Amino acid sequence: MSGPKLNKALYSNISRLKLCNTPDAPVKFIVDETPFDKVDDDDEDMSGDATKATEYLVIGRILPDSDIYKERAYQIEMKLTRTFPLDPPDVRFLTPIYHPNVAKDGKFCHELLKKTCQWTPATSLVDVVKAVVHQIDHPDLDYSSSYELGRQYKEDPAEFKRKATEYVTKHGLSRV
Repeated sequence: MSGPKLNKALYSNISRLKLCNTPDAPVKFIVDETPFDKVDDDDEDMSGDATKATEYLVIGRILPDSDIYKERAYQIEMKLTRTFPLDPPDVRFLTPIYHPNVAKDGKFCHELLKKTCQWTPATSLVDVVKAVVHQIDHPDLDYSSSYELGRQYKEDPAEFKRKATEYVTKHGLSRV
């Protein structure tokens, strides 16, 4: 896929992501950084840095609704390759979060993000954010990144909530 065509798909996806910071948005997401932030405003054909890159980073904050995580925001990074939207992004939490579906290095695992499972070129970055927020609000132990956290979430929910709340207090970001 050529650079300009990729940039149009990416630009369209990012434009839709920015709409997730409105009161009536189906999922709350605040865009912090995109590949187009470095492109000059005069550059109508988007031929700046975003065209030359082999991978693209979209960084933003999710705003979950679950009891444990709803007080703060959590920054995620979506790493896209030049083959986006044919291939899914890699999603990683930049904000430490105590959650069974997030590895210690921040790597997030979800069936939507596997090319062999549910990903299609029509899947948007808004769909990715919806999947991330939904899984943070409703952990899926079938995709647990940590056996111990998954077990604790299931067998000792009070202790899990205590530790998760500690992480929220210590690492969570502002929701504005």
